[in-house]
Amino acid sequence: MVSSLCKNATEVRKNWSTTIDSVVNERPAFISRTHDSIAMIDESLLMELLRDYKYHLSIDVEEDGSFTAFLDELELVENAPTKEECIDVIISAMKDYAMDYYNEFSYWSKAPNRAPHIPYVIKILVSSDNRILEDIIICQIGEN
Repeated sequence: MVSSLCKNATEVRKNWSTTIDSVVNERPAFISRTHDSIAMIDESLLMELLRDYKYHLSIDVEEDGSFTAFLDELELVENAPTKEECIDVIISAMKDYAMDYYNEFSYWSKAPNRAPHIPYVIKILVSSDNRILEDIIICQIGEN
């Protein structure tokens, strides 16, 4: 079905500004070039598509009183003296991970244990810190 909606890449190049305006103000565009097919989408619509992707965070209190956070979706672990600092550190780690993943996308996106991270990585890349924080669900707070 998408193939019938595809615009030719040559036509898109000739009408680049019009294509961008259409994607931003109207709808996504599907573009074909020889054997390649891509989708062009506005960032706000991308965020809507990723809306249901949440981050599940478990926070444990360590024997020394520090807090350790485990982010399930990206398999990240961080520790900090307070719960608030721990959340800040995990958000920073999420952003670092997303940038590293993006910079080596051709490698990580093909790794069987890392390919499922793609929507989370993209969502982090287009989100503010506040938005990331809003999407974190704290699953448990426990003591070791």
